[in-house]
Amino acid sequence: MRIAIAGKGGVGKTTISGTICRVLGKKGGKVLAIDGDPNPNLSTVLGIDKDAALPPSLSTDIIERIEEGEGKWRFQVKMPFPEILGTYGQAAPDNITLLVVGKPEQAGTGCMCGSHTVVRELIHSALSSENNASMVVDTEASLEHMKRGTSKHVDKMYTVLEPYYRSLEAAGRFAEMARELGIEHVEAIANKVRNEEEEQAIREYCKKINLPIAVIIPFDDNVRDADLKGMSVMDFDENSKVVKSIEAFVEGMM
Repeated sequence: MRIAIAGKGGVGKTTISGTICRVLGKKGGKVLAIDGDPNPNLSTVLGIDKDAALPPSLSTDIIERIEEGEGKWRFQVKMPFPEILGTYGQAAPDNITLLVVGKPEQAGTGCMCGSHTVVRELIHSALSSENNASMVVDTEASLEHMKRGTSKHVDKMYTVLEPYYRSLEAAGRFAEMARELGIEHVEAIANKVRNEEEEQAIREYCKKINLPIAVIIPFDDNVRDADLKGMSVMDFDENSKVVKSIEAFVEGMM
């Protein structure tokens, strides 16, 4: 299972990505978590110590351009996938391995085109490897990765939305572009829902744009409190509303 979590900034995409990884890991399988955001912070949500050093960030050094003749070419990962995991992976709780992609080395170094290519080819490489891990990609909080086809090789994409119009509108754009990439399974994750009125507004909008809703996650103060302590919400309170909602979502996804 290879899934990507998309959405505009601030909707809770990283919290959801990390908690999905932890729930999958607790079920006993290996999990590969890919942090594709230029401002990586998935490690804390996964339960890695906030003071621990991050692993080396994956760069274009791991890919090569292959000429195919008649002016055609393609990129491919030039390292065996187990070597990538051994060199760049960071162990996280519950049998999770984290790969960090996309962190800029410094300001003023140009666009993130190379990072998008790395994520795309990394997913492709993982699909053809013998690594039987589930994969969760926490994507960049913009439409840029959609335009560059970063997540085109995943099985499913979930677009995270909140109960306000700009978030709903953005989720619709993410879903539309995901379908254009050929991703067959595209659904919404409604997050931070406080009451029936907000839930109804989300359901009406998603019905209008033909976007199925995978799960409704209620607003949960535990997410904020865990973040203030630099902790995973799973470790802060494993019985919190957000954790229980994601556990039920993962159970239905498998």
